[in-house]
Amino acid sequence: MNNKKMKIISNRGFTLMEVLVALAVLSIGLLGMAGMQLFSLTSNYDAYLRTQATYFAYDLIDKMRANRAETLTGGYDSALSSIPGSFTNCQLSSANCSPNQLATFELIQWKCGLGSYAGNAACVAPLNLTTILPSGDGSVTRAGNDITITVQWIDRGTTETISVLAEL
Repeated sequence: MNNKKMKIISNRGFTLMEVLVALAVLSIGLLGMAGMQLFSLTSNYDAYLRTQATYFAYDLIDKMRANRAETLTGGYDSALSSIPGSFTNCQLSSANCSPNQLATFELIQWKCGLGSYAGNAACVAPLNLTTILPSGDGSVTRAGNDITITVQWIDRGTTETISVLAEL
């Protein structure tokens, strides 16, 4: 009778091999969960950067619509890798900016906020803007009443770009 009890107990118990297999399966599952978490974090960061780029594009479009006459004469036109030189700080209460000065000021604010010009003297002292996009830059092209805003940035070594087309 004792032998039967011992045999039943040993049939119910786990062998060392079963425990090792269970640990291996558990380890692979935990590594898979960690990989999914990492993928989720990078995807969320990519979505954040894309959202910020879209916000920057639509923010400038709104400013351009408010200063429509200057927009149609090319006051906001800008290429990638270029930033206006001198400007009047239209945020000062003593500034009485013309539409052209306002366009230049808003364009330089926009370019400084994108990120590539963080060290530029025009961005540092008078504006003190926080940059959002890593190596961000933008361009504004106009064809009649159609405006194309392009925002680009570098994400993990890859240049990402969005373009927004708007009609004034």
